[in-house]
Amino acid sequence: MSDKVFNTEAINKIMDKIKKDKSGRLAACMQEIMDTSERAGKLGYSLEELSIMVTTGWYLSQSPELRRFFDQLLSMPPPSAEDDDVWN
Repeated sequence: MSDKVFNTEAINKIMDKIKKDKSGRLAACMQEIMDTSERAGKLGYSLEELSIMVTTGWYLSQSPELRRFFDQLLSMPPPSAEDDDVWN
């Protein structure tokens, strides 16, 4: 794998944050993200698809309003068979 795939400056920022975090939460979070991403890649998600999911998660962490919107959206029941004609 080429070194050009990874941004050395970004890697250094990540490592600096992890070294400064005495709680170990950042290292645990990074490992969780890497494990989940690896599992998702093995299941067939593309890098682009993973990028969209992670980016969405980050935006949700920054915006309580967006988080509430997604929570409401995901709690809605799926359309019934009768609604299928409306959506298609």
